[in-house]
Amino acid sequence: MAVWNKTRCAYLGMTLLTLSNHLPRTLTHINRNGIPGDCALFISPCQGIYTVGMRRPVDIVFLDGEMRVLKMLRNFPPNCYAEPTPGTVSALELPAERLSETGTSVGDILAMEIG
Repeated sequence: MAVWNKTRCAYLGMTLLTLSNHLPRTLTHINRNGIPGDCALFISPCQGIYTVGMRRPVDIVFLDGEMRVLKMLRNFPPNCYAEPTPGTVSALELPAERLSETGTSVGDILAMEIG
């Protein structure tokens, strides 16, 4: 499954990771190596994002129930906590610079595509 920015016609990630399956293994890999370049980590429900234990910055997108971008954090540093904007129901963690590369902005609509 991939994450597509419908507004900008750009892929944010060709492989969608979740925390549902293999939680400890997924977190260990991401903390050590960062989010792989072709991936996006989908977090739902989302009460906030913490980057404790991560070694690299990430881009973070907070989304509402319509998959509309409510808030973005670029190059969010390790060992920090990000509070979501009111109305947030899910979030994406992406490799650093992905938001800049794709031109993603607040208000854009994202979609998950079965590949």
